[in-house]
Amino acid sequence: MPQFNKTILGFSIKFSVTRDKKKARDEVFLTYLKRMISGMERNTFLYKGRKYAMNSIANYRKILNIWPAFEASTGKKSLRFSDITMEMYSRFLEFCNTSGYMDSTKYQYVSLIKSIMNCALEEGCSANSVQNCKGFVTHRQVPVYKRVYLTRDEISRLAGLRLQDNTAMEKVRDVFLVGCYTGQRFSDYSRISTDDIETISIEGIEFKALRKVQRKTGKTVMIPILEDGLLDIISHWGGRLPDVSISNFNLRIKELCRMAGIQGEVVIPCERGGCRSSTRKQKYELVSSHTARRSYITNLYMDGRLSTEQIRSISGHSSEESFKRYLCQNLEEEAKEIIRRYYTQRT
Repeated sequence: MPQFNKTILGFSIKFSVTRDKKKARDEVFLTYLKRMISGMERNTFLYKGRKYAMNSIANYRKILNIWPAFEASTGKKSLRFSDITMEMYSRFLEFCNTSGYMDSTKYQYVSLIKSIMNCALEEGCSANSVQNCKGFVTHRQVPVYKRVYLTRDEISRLAGLRLQDNTAMEKVRDVFLVGCYTGQRFSDYSRISTDDIETISIEGIEFKALRKVQRKTGKTVMIPILEDGLLDIISHWGGRLPDVSISNFNLRIKELCRMAGIQGEVVIPCERGGCRSSTRKQKYELVSSHTARRSYITNLYMDGRLSTEQIRSISGHSSEESFKRYLCQNLEEEAKEIIRRYYTQRT
């Protein structure tokens, strides 16, 4: 390296060399991903100081599995981070479409790729930040049929069902109701017990709340118990909710909602790339384990008594953007909400 007597020139050259070295670190995407997953499995690669959950690692492995096929579709091997441009982003979406992936799967993959690229950028293994451009979209607008939620009246009808000693159906109904009363994911609300209950004292008055560490994120949330039915359900099952398999759960909750008279036709557009057809289903047919979380968040938001930040502190959403995708109001409900809030503020 040439030496300079003037300090200012010496500083300038050093800065230039450092920047060039950073540009030279342009790893092969697949090589970096393999090392990243290996670190996750050994707990040496952490997320905000926390270990990655097994289901998160499994999701990253999906990218590891499909990436060679994507490279083959581009006619290039060993794509480096610098090769991932907006054009390559579009080609990946096209690859997912032609491979028959659903839109939800396609954008899950894009979100994972963005996460990988950000990790590489932070580690200095890439100088590419195209993933943070506005056009690098990682999700699409939630379709109408996935914005299904149960109103408070519908939840009450479900709670009031007489199941005539059908224990299997009663288990599913009660676990689902706990999801509607807490706003958590199935992996969290299905394992709630008395061990999670804490007492909060406000000016001498005692209230109950749940403290839960969310499995997906490792985040701790406090869930004020706002529905007396929640404690009744936990007590009914001896302090711990019964075990239910997710596959049986999603089948039985649809039948339970049908029995509760939860109806209304919903148009379902085809999700696969290039498909323009649609089908029609009844609302109860679209209810699943995740509907409980959407119902809690939407109903609490529509009450208008809590801010979105307060609801997010319960649900565990880290961003306003991801939180809003859980709001399931239709246009009429949104108009009513605007009118109600407008006139409330005026008075």
